[in-house]
Amino acid sequence: MPALLVFPLTILGFDGTNVFAWVLLFAIFARLFFMQSKLLNFIAAAVVTASLLSLLVHQWSSASAFSAQEAEGIRTAALQLDPNDMRINGNLLTGEALLQSEGKEETVYFYYTIGTEEEKFNWEQQRFPQRVVATVQLEKPEAERNLHQFDFEDYLNAKSVHWVVTVEAIQSLSEDRSFWSWPSSIRRSIILMLEKLPAVQTTDYIQTMLFNQSHTIAGDTLDAYRGIGLLHLFSISGMHIQLLLSQMRYILLRMKVSHETTNKLLVVFLIAYGVLTGWGIGVFRAICTHFILLMGKITGHRIEAKDAFALTVMVAVFYNPLLIYSASFQLSYLLAGVLYFVAPVSAEWKLNGLLKDICLTALMTMVSFPVVAYHFFEVSWLGIFVNVIFSFFFSWLLFPLFWLLFFAVLFFPEAPFLGVLCAVSDNLLTLLETFAGAAADLDFASLVTGRPPAFYFALVWIALVLLLLSVEKAQRDIRVLCFLMAAVGLFSVAHQLTASGKVVMLDVGQGDAILIITPFHRSAVLIDTGGVITFEREAWQVRETATTAGEKLVSIIKAEGVKKLDRVFLTHADQDHVGSLRELAEGLPIDAVYFPKGAEGNEAFAAVLLELQSQHQVGLFPLLGKVDLEIDADFVFHILAPLAPGEGGNEDSLVIQTSIGGLDWLFTGDLGEEGEEVLMRTYPDLKTDVLKIGHHGSATSSSEGFLDHVQPELALISAGKQNRYGHPDAQILERLELRNIPIFRTDRQGAIHFLYGSEETEWRTILENKK
Repeated sequence: MPALLVFPLTILGFDGTNVFAWVLLFAIFARLFFMQSKLLNFIAAAVVTASLLSLLVHQWSSASAFSAQEAEGIRTAALQLDPNDMRINGNLLTGEALLQSEGKEETVYFYYTIGTEEEKFNWEQQRFPQRVVATVQLEKPEAERNLHQFDFEDYLNAKSVHWVVTVEAIQSLSEDRSFWSWPSSIRRSIILMLEKLPAVQTTDYIQTMLFNQSHTIAGDTLDAYRGIGLLHLFSISGMHIQLLLSQMRYILLRMKVSHETTNKLLVVFLIAYGVLTGWGIGVFRAICTHFILLMGKITGHRIEAKDAFALTVMVAVFYNPLLIYSASFQLSYLLAGVLYFVAPVSAEWKLNGLLKDICLTALMTMVSFPVVAYHFFEVSWLGIFVNVIFSFFFSWLLFPLFWLLFFAVLFFPEAPFLGVLCAVSDNLLTLLETFAGAAADLDFASLVTGRPPAFYFALVWIALVLLLLSVEKAQRDIRVLCFLMAAVGLFSVAHQLTASGKVVMLDVGQGDAILIITPFHRSAVLIDTGGVITFEREAWQVRETATTAGEKLVSIIKAEGVKKLDRVFLTHADQDHVGSLRELAEGLPIDAVYFPKGAEGNEAFAAVLLELQSQHQVGLFPLLGKVDLEIDADFVFHILAPLAPGEGGNEDSLVIQTSIGGLDWLFTGDLGEEGEEVLMRTYPDLKTDVLKIGHHGSATSSSEGFLDHVQPELALISAGKQNRYGHPDAQILERLELRNIPIFRTDRQGAIHFLYGSEETEWRTILENKK
């Protein structure tokens, strides 16, 4: 109980106005008061004191050594690079490094573009830390640019990293072979040794699950695992340590080693294993908990598993309080805590093994519900059953096989049986990945929740606490289950209870994507999908993305609580407007897709449309101008252009006029001056309040005559940050400024939100409204 105090105190240390933290703190103090235990109150006082001290120490130690002015002036610096903290992706080298300049040093995140294939190979084979003297440029990390999405700035700040460094040119490079570099070198040697296994798939899993190497398992595979609620393997993590310790204890005792010596040897192993794996979140939790239990046995003091876990929680939070905000920490410690909490009770359940496992995973799936919904915006009920299957395969087949392969390649690297073992492992993994992918594709298996207001999270947490208390007391209270079901039901439809609507110009980089959600989520409409324009590169330069542009788009839309898109309008066939269409259809149901007539003549675009129609049963509707489409009650899209079939180019863009929230809106796609002339001749009285500037602010659009004709009160520009085209063009910005037209632009302000539905309307930009 006292260990729980570290969470509300840490939250209040960073956000003193957090209501939930105050309520939790009060509840814990009330519980301790009614328990009337002097020892517990003394421990609680010690935890509170230590928590406050750790916050002060963290705030003092995590401050940047460089001021903004100093960082701007740094052009040459020394970087200490650990090969275990680096990632090579195509021709891009990234990772954390220790930067030294002007007698100061601190950890930074760096980017370096590799020049040649030979240089890439040399970086891949590095075993020792490298000291690099380079020409550099420092800048602040990128903050989240769309609502509730990954915030790189917060992620790095949680690791006390305040600067992103672009390495422009390397001046000198040397190895660090000091005594302190050897643990890193050994770990790197193990990783390189594992790459000699004749099975890439198995190697990736061993590196990820046994040696804490991130980015090795394919991103789509991890998405499939998350999509089916598979929490044991990648969220709890560290479960293989318990299996390994049990096997090592068994072997040592069979070798006539005493219990006392066995415990000491296991302590040494735990520390060595932690050093070799880099102390990942799940690994640290498992190692620290078992370390405390073993030390209790060695010193003759019996320690309960719950107490060891509680001490581990405090050590982790004291070391870095910001860890509690990460999804991996929350899932790892929450689910492990539930296991420690429920294990003694479940031992008394009169159920067979399989049914007991299903009940345990069902309980853990429910407990993880608010955490998964908060971070990933959807929850899969399949996890209740799938976790049982995957836990069996990994616990009893794959983990032992992984360790066997590791020791085999360590001691018998040329043994012929390695190929057989790798074949067995790869086949099992392929089977599991195929199953995970197929299950994740089932539309009915997942529940899109978005991120509702805090009230709904509070309801679910209260219901879950009541459920855990009833489990602890071995009570079967149907009222608790009914309350939980009602809370989850309200949570899942919370966005449909919202009376306001919104228009969101999403930040999709150098592209367009505009999401319109009507009040009470009656309709959800998307204009364009964004997409990445790819440029031809050599094979060794090609970079793999953990999350594609389409997957990011789906995540952004689901974060708004959108369960399906009623209509998708594609203004024209350029990749930066339709490039994410295929992945969008895979991630969300779409009722109908509209596009300018003639665009289907584009071969690549036509192939995607055919796939949508055959595989996803999406209705396809080519459009020409002077057509009205009713989207919702009092919500109509007036299609103004094109007036004749084209080829899906810029001048063939769909032009859409509509009224939303008491304002007239005009969406022009990539329409250029030629198309604007046609619009002005065809619609001499065309006026608008909000104009989506054509072609990302290119100089070929938004002519002075067109701006004077439509007389916008506000302009929206969708452009990528520091894009290679120089959009928006300075000439366009000057035209808008001369007419006193306010500008919202995604490259500087991130996603742009317009909220309506009440008497007042509101404009919000993500970067400027970020706390």
